[in-house]
Amino acid sequence: TDLIYSQKMTKKQSKGTVAAVGVPMEVDLDSPEAGQFLAKMKSVEPEDWGTPGHFTEEQYAAFVALREELSKRGPEFRETVMCFGEEEGETYALCRWLRARKFNLSDTLVLIDEAKEERHEAFKANFYPDPSAALGAPVSTYIELYPQFYNGHAKNGAPLYISKPGVINTNSMECVTNLDGILNYHWHVMHHDFGNRLRERKSQMGDRFTKFACFCILDLSGLSASSINRSVMNIIKVQSKIDNTCYVETLSKMILVNAPVFFSASWKIIKGFLDKRTQNKIEIFSSKTKATARLLELVDAEYLPKDYGGDAEDSHKIYMRQNSSGSGLLRQDVQLMTLRSHDSYGPITLGANERMEVSIFTKSEIGASFKVTNDAKVAIASGEAVHKTQAKAGTEEFEKELPTNIQLDSSGLVGPGSFKIRADSKGSRMYSSNYLISMRVLPK
Repeated sequence: TDLIYSQKMTKKQSKGTVAAVGVPMEVDLDSPEAGQFLAKMKSVEPEDWGTPGHFTEEQYAAFVALREELSKRGPEFRETVMCFGEEEGETYALCRWLRARKFNLSDTLVLIDEAKEERHEAFKANFYPDPSAALGAPVSTYIELYPQFYNGHAKNGAPLYISKPGVINTNSMECVTNLDGILNYHWHVMHHDFGNRLRERKSQMGDRFTKFACFCILDLSGLSASSINRSVMNIIKVQSKIDNTCYVETLSKMILVNAPVFFSASWKIIKGFLDKRTQNKIEIFSSKTKATARLLELVDAEYLPKDYGGDAEDSHKIYMRQNSSGSGLLRQDVQLMTLRSHDSYGPITLGANERMEVSIFTKSEIGASFKVTNDAKVAIASGEAVHKTQAKAGTEEFEKELPTNIQLDSSGLVGPGSFKIRADSKGSRMYSSNYLISMRVLPK
C-alpha cells in the first residue's frame, strides 16, 4: 500500500471521536451519518456483522477512512473496489472489502492493491466476454464435463448457483482446454454472468438487496478419493485465489450435498484455500434426505431442480439449455477414449428430425483416425485428430498450448438412423493417448 498506518488501536478520550486499527484520522461519532451506521444494540447477528446500521465505532472509523481513500485513488482502484459496477452502491462495496479483512484498514488496502494486480490482465481482455473463446472450446462441451449453472435465487434474494465438481474427469478436461482456459472462463463467469445476475437482482429488489453474494450448491456425487488429484487441486486453487482476492465476501451460503465418507479428510485440505468467515458459511450433507430438507428451508421449490428435491426441471436440462448458444441443442454426449490400438462408441440413435455434429478434442501427438458409420456399416464421415506442436510434452510451453479440435463433416449425419464411431490409433500399442468425442444432437 502507498500509506503506512499504525496498527495499534487507540481511542481518543474526548467524547464523540474515535481512531481505530490502521486509521490515521479521528472520526466524528456525533454526526447524523454516524447515527445511521452505528449499531443500536450491543449484540449483532452474525449475518449483520460489518454492515451499515450494525457498525462498532472502530468499524465506522475504518469505513470513513476507506471511503476517503477511494476518493483519492485513481480510477483503477475504484473499478477494483466496485467490481460489480456502481449498481452495488459505494457503501456496500466498501463494507464487503472491509469485512474481508475484519475492518483493518491497512490490511484492506493491501488486499485491494493485490486484487488490482490480480485482475490487471483480465481487465485488459474485458474479462473475456465470449465464454467459448475464453476456454478455447465450445462452452457446452466444457459444461458437460464440469456442470455449473445459475437458476433463480434463494429465499434471501441471492442468485442460486449449482456446481457438480464430483463428475470432473481431468483426462477429459485436458483434452478440451488447459488451466489458462479454465482461469479465463472463471473470470468470465464472475464478472459477466454472476455480475449480470447480481445487477438484475438489484434492479428487481432495490434496497432489499444490498449484499452482492450468491447461494451455492456443490454436488459431490461421483467424487472419489482418486479424483482429487493435482490437476483438480490446481483448478480449485486458481479459482479460489480469484474469488478470495478480487470478489471478496460474495458467498451467502454454500451447501455441499452427496458428500462421500472420505470427504472429511479432503475438506481439511480444501479449507486451507478459504478464509475463516467463508468456512463458517459452509454446511456439508451426506444424507440426501437431510440435504433436501435443508435446501427447501433456504430455497423456494420453484427454483430448486428436481434432482435436489425441488419443482424446477432436472439440472442437466437446465445447464444444457443455458449453454446451447441459441443453437437449439437437443442433447449432447461426450465420451473419453483412451486408445492403444482401436476403440468404438455407439450406437447413437437420431430421430427423423435430428442431425448430429461430431467433434474430436485431443492433445495427443500420436494421433488417431476416426470414422462414423451408419446401420449399413457405410462410412458417412471421417477425419484424423493429432496435436501438432514443437513443444515437449510435460513442459510449461506444452501445458500452455490449447488442445486440437477437429469437426467431422456432418452433412450425412442426419436421422432417422443409428451411427457408430470407430477410432484407430496411429501409434504403437505400447503407448496410449486420450481423445474426447463430443456428439451434439440438433434439430434439422
